[in-house]
Amino acid sequence: MASQRKINLLPKDEFELTPSGRMIKWAVGVGRWVVVFTELVVICAFLSRFYFDTKLANYFDEIKQKKAMVDSAITFEQNFREIQKKTQVIKGILAKESKPSELLLGLNSLIPLDVSLTEVGINNNKLNLSGYTLSENGLNVFLRGLTSYPQLTSVSLNNVSVKKETAPAINFSISAEIKTPK
Repeated sequence: MASQRKINLLPKDEFELTPSGRMIKWAVGVGRWVVVFTELVVICAFLSRFYFDTKLANYFDEIKQKKAMVDSAITFEQNFREIQKKTQVIKGILAKESKPSELLLGLNSLIPLDVSLTEVGINNNKLNLSGYTLSENGLNVFLRGLTSYPQLTSVSLNNVSVKKETAPAINFSISAEIKTPK
């Protein structure tokens, strides 16, 4: 048998050995790596899309839940704000309101021993007092105390009478304006 000969049908070209041939060979090699790297980036972007879609869906669900919580609390918030407004109005009214108990405690300290009150009336910032005293000096001390009392203005002695039939007492009637707090 004859020895087998190898036949090469490709032409021998020395183009690969020239500088432009080497450059093209290098460009083709680098181009392959660029294509592979680009495909790798595209595949990673495609796969990361599933992760980000899941995360986005979770965010939408979380927003829906929080929106439902806020919507359910709206009526409570409105009621709470209405109650706050009402309490502010009530606080304002109570601050302006005269306190008869404080006024009466102050008046009690002004009454001398020989003066007795039979009627005490408070109506629309007006104070009406009726009573009797055993001496003119007691009535004078009581009137001076009322005029110097800081919560009262326009103190006037309306009626003074003496009834000798029952007892030697001086009956009186006094009216005054009560200052309204500001």
